[in-house]
Amino acid sequence: MLHIAKKISNSRGIGYFITKEVLSGCRRHNFLAHNASISFFTLFALIPLVLLIFFFLSQWLANSSFALSHLAILTSHLLPEINERIMSEVYKVSATKASWGVLWIMVLFLAATPLTASLRNSFANILGLPNKNTFFKNKIRDIFAVIPIMLLFFMYIFLDLFLLEASYIFAEYIPILRKIYFSSIMSLLLLTSILMIFFNFYFPIKIKKRYLLLGAILTSISWYSLSYLFDFFINISAFYGTFFGGMRGLFISLIWLYLNIASLLISAELISALHKKEILLLKQLFIIKNIHRHQILNELMKLFGQKYKKNMVIYKEGDNDHRLFFVIEGEIGITNKTKEIEIVSSGNYFGELSLLNKIPRDTSAEVVSDWARIIIISEVQMKKILAEDNKVAMYFLSNMARKLQIN
Repeated sequence: MLHIAKKISNSRGIGYFITKEVLSGCRRHNFLAHNASISFFTLFALIPLVLLIFFFLSQWLANSSFALSHLAILTSHLLPEINERIMSEVYKVSATKASWGVLWIMVLFLAATPLTASLRNSFANILGLPNKNTFFKNKIRDIFAVIPIMLLFFMYIFLDLFLLEASYIFAEYIPILRKIYFSSIMSLLLLTSILMIFFNFYFPIKIKKRYLLLGAILTSISWYSLSYLFDFFINISAFYGTFFGGMRGLFISLIWLYLNIASLLISAELISALHKKEILLLKQLFIIKNIHRHQILNELMKLFGQKYKKNMVIYKEGDNDHRLFFVIEGEIGITNKTKEIEIVSSGNYFGELSLLNKIPRDTSAEVVSDWARIIIISEVQMKKILAEDNKVAMYFLSNMARKLQIN
């Protein structure tokens, strides 16, 4: 049984550690609270956003009723239970031509900024980035951040219309390709593309496109799954009217928003975990016992490993080298001038003193075994590991204190 347990433990690949990091990130970043706040701000920012979209559509299109009808379709997807109330408010405002003005437009933009600020702060928190800007700079950024949300809504409205027309054409000329299948597949691809643009804009640092794509795919599939489950939920939630009365629609809409925002935040956690994949893998060197026997070692060696032959010098005394070296196999002799200080064997590391203090090497390191395999960790990577994980930091510092005491 013990042998089987070790085999299962060693079979954990990169996917396991990324999944574990996503779940751990949700716990560290207070997932439930962030989800609730974004859902709340989305609910109350929706009317200003719809009004802004209607205003710009009505300026561009000759027929305002066309814009309103498709905005109604959009809001029915976002908030199925209270979309009619939202659109009734939009109808009232749109009927008052005198209400439009520069001041009114600015008020609508400001009314939507709590949502953009909440999204920006959540994504920065997920990535572990500090907020260095002042209040006014953040507010200006939040105002301009409303524009991409509107543009994404525009894209969704018009591309969805195009797909609807295209589905009729394909169904007519290719009968085997049913309209419902074509429309669903293309809508899923459309939604994935829009979400990828959304993540690209709202993440405060540059992320690889393939990571953004994976996050967008996860969100799209989750939203489509939720849309089918929502109909079932509506059917079994009729008794909510007994408790909530006229507020039943608001209660159900909040649940709907909460589940959809949850999908968005989990995807953001996945993108963050993929972005920090290298740091996540390196961190396992200080967490997993007997790492030199673990399956993940192959990936670590491919990314950060190097092989050394006997008598090869890794660094010399006086070198301005601040890297950390983790021994996977072999033995490394640490010497000071002609005196041997210690032999570092597999599963241990060396070079931490120069890394932390940014001082030249006060020792030399040379391979004393027939050959050695070593993981090389840069100064930047090691400091990220220590900053992100307190347990690793304490383990690292306690080991360094023990070595200093021995020496």
